[in-house]
Amino acid sequence: TVVDDYGHHPTEIRATLVAAREAWSGRMIVVFQPHRYTRTKALYDDFLDVFDVADYTILTDIYAASEKEIEGINSANLCDGIRCHGYDTVIHISSFEDIVDHLRAFAQPGDFIITLGAGNIWKVGEAFLERQPYGADFLEEEMKSGEPQ
Repeated sequence: TVVDDYGHHPTEIRATLVAAREAWSGRMIVVFQPHRYTRTKALYDDFLDVFDVADYTILTDIYAASEKEIEGINSANLCDGIRCHGYDTVIHISSFEDIVDHLRAFAQPGDFIITLGAGNIWKVGEAFLERQPYGADFLEEEMKSGEPQ
């Protein structure tokens, strides 16, 4: 199952992930696109413990939304900060194409994949679904499980 959510503030993200965890018993994979350099800088500390509800998290590059880069504020550093807070199942992958390839290799039937962010992160979920590695077997397994599609 693949879901997209607009959540991009740590409080919104936490609420979404907690609700998803309560509703979904399978493995949860999060793909998060931080929104704006200024927001990432201002909320950096708040992001550090948000993703521990998920089983696995992928951070994309920051969606600039016309802002200029701020030195030292990037997803690789945010990923390192999250790891330092004890959550080691987080990685940074820059390109959407590489994220989709990673998901195709890593995701399994029964996984709940959620893309989060205010930018164009929805494209990852869409591309993943268009190139399902599982084909009909995956869809049939999902339908048998009774979980939402």
